[in-house]
Amino acid sequence: MTSTLPPVLSIAGSDSSGGAGIQADLKTMLANGVFGMTAIAALTAQNTTGVRMVTNTPPDMLAAQIDAVFEDIPPLAVKIGMVSSVELIDVIADRLTFHKATNVVLDPVMVATSGAKLIEDDAIAALTSQLFPLATVITPNMPETQALCDLAVTQGAQPINYDNGESISTPADMTVAGHLLADHFDCAVLVKGGHGTQDASDVLVEPNGRVTWFTGHRVDNPNTHGTGCTLSSAIASHLALGEDLPTAVDHAKLYLTGALEAQLDLGHGSGPMDHAWRWR
Repeated sequence: MTSTLPPVLSIAGSDSSGGAGIQADLKTMLANGVFGMTAIAALTAQNTTGVRMVTNTPPDMLAAQIDAVFEDIPPLAVKIGMVSSVELIDVIADRLTFHKATNVVLDPVMVATSGAKLIEDDAIAALTSQLFPLATVITPNMPETQALCDLAVTQGAQPINYDNGESISTPADMTVAGHLLADHFDCAVLVKGGHGTQDASDVLVEPNGRVTWFTGHRVDNPNTHGTGCTLSSAIASHLALGEDLPTAVDHAKLYLTGALEAQLDLGHGSGPMDHAWRWR
């Protein structure tokens, strides 16, 4: 008797401490009922207190990894995480276009939870011009949304009048910013509210103008290493399972909330979550 699982590819960096990046993606995919595969874009030396070193994968090696996966076990969804150089972004865009990748979930990782910068300045413009057009949805947190809105304004988008006059801080701001990015970059945008001060609600804005809110309570847990990686991987997993985008986001958010509520406590800084919380 044989069986199969929906395959999903993660293109991201390796986290030596196991809480984020490729390692978190594989744990998340396993927990959400799909078969995880990887194309490693960078090696990082990091732990819960910070990132010590980042070494990018040679572009031809990244291309070979992506080709090897698609040629044998074509993924039904692709998650893209930390990609910190223009050369690697070029490779990913080229290979995903060649292989006609679908259900692409892009987490525009710019800064680690610890505060370390994870992407080169010139890579942000390449990310938005080459990978955003391939994305089904992008999943920026509030600071990343702010940076992307600022970039969009420099490219001709209308500036936003935020409620506090300076930055995204309210649900109304999140919705307006989501519309700006969805219109400007022509992809769905999940603006994550975890960096807010009241709750952990997120808003999904699609290019057709549909807005879906996902309410969430703030979990009292300082260990949030890998939350962005985990959420985006869970969304990709549920898209691969055949769910529509709002349903996939809803299920992914429920999974992430459970991982935080498990209250795993490892390391001396912002520690990882328990990706296998459902089986404890």
